[in-house]
Amino acid sequence: MEPGVLALLGIFALAAVSALWNFAYGRSIERRLAKQGFERCDAEAPSLEGAWRALTGSDASQELRLVHCRRRASGRGMLYHFTVRERPVRERSNGETASTDTSYPAYLFDVRNPDSLYRGAVTLHVLPPGSKVLRKVLAGVIDLGESRPSLEVGTYPWSASIVAAHGNTAGKLDDLVPQAVQEKLARAAAHGFFIIHLGKGKAAFAALSNHRDVDLQLAYLAEWL
Repeated sequence: MEPGVLALLGIFALAAVSALWNFAYGRSIERRLAKQGFERCDAEAPSLEGAWRALTGSDASQELRLVHCRRRASGRGMLYHFTVRERPVRERSNGETASTDTSYPAYLFDVRNPDSLYRGAVTLHVLPPGSKVLRKVLAGVIDLGESRPSLEVGTYPWSASIVAAHGNTAGKLDDLVPQAVQEKLARAAAHGFFIIHLGKGKAAFAALSNHRDVDLQLAYLAEWL
């Protein structure tokens, strides 16, 4: 058999294995969410997309889809779980546009006493200290998708877990989020989360796509519900 044909067959085999792994992984997550009381709610995807854009400051030109939507009653209302598929678009130095597809699981819910948690819309990017490779990847995500002003992060024991913070206006994170809440948010990094959005009475936690421990994620989120 020709080498080129062998290489092509190898590519198809790898693609098939990857597709099967992704399917099995998705079914595993579905079963674990069902065990935790989540039910499908795909009909709510359009309204959830609107809420997600409003909360995250997503640019209207950015392609966005929320798929595999599920929900369960919790706290003040519903706790939603879905997969975010987005395509941030940016302009290259030659005037052309470049886009990068991203996909990750996320949770959305109403928070108790939002005035005690934040005093304005804020987005935090978090990772455990020392995650050099992940921090480099996250820096690229921030560069692609974040156009809001940066917030100055303080120098507290937990600050190393906060890679970056953004709000509607430039300033200090301390001006928008109490220190005790910051410390609690920073702990999200140890539970597989890498982006947190706060605002409009809601909170959204985005998880790393390779983080599979749904039970660990939900145990942490229970502190906010």
